[in-house]
Amino acid sequence: MPVTAAHPPSRRIAVFGSVAAERPPAADRDETFSPAARAVLELVVEAIASNAQSIAAPILDRAVAAGTITRAERHAMLVELSDPEASDEQPAPVSQDARRTLREALTAIRRAAPAIAQPILDEAVDAERLTPAQELRILERLRSSPSRVLRGTRVAEPAPSA
Repeated sequence: MPVTAAHPPSRRIAVFGSVAAERPPAADRDETFSPAARAVLELVVEAIASNAQSIAAPILDRAVAAGTITRAERHAMLVELSDPEASDEQPAPVSQDARRTLREALTAIRRAAPAIAQPILDEAVDAERLTPAQELRILERLRSSPSRVLRGTRVAEPAPSA
């Protein structure tokens, strides 16, 4: 009988995430917007932030009335929604019910965001500060996650030169 050399089977090693590590983080994608589009997006974010309290307040009030959150948690959430930078001093909601209520409020804001943004975007397209494609991209971003925008991930500013 001929003796054949036993070769171990070849194995390939896959390195997951190696390609993703080369991609810029999501916040850096805003650099694809022109300065005019970035300015319009800032106006949209400000408009959504200024309406966030009025959208979230009824949801938070119902949660307080039901006893699922405290008045202090309600106040902390309203502060966080109106000014994410100021909320760094406030503790984040810690109870499960408070987190659930905050998610519900953020969902309501996400649903309202395109309607709040539409007049601003339409005006910018009419004034040729935005292209229709940029308008659609901004609307899609708002539909997917304005809560990230409202909670501190603002439009990326160009890096200051040293």
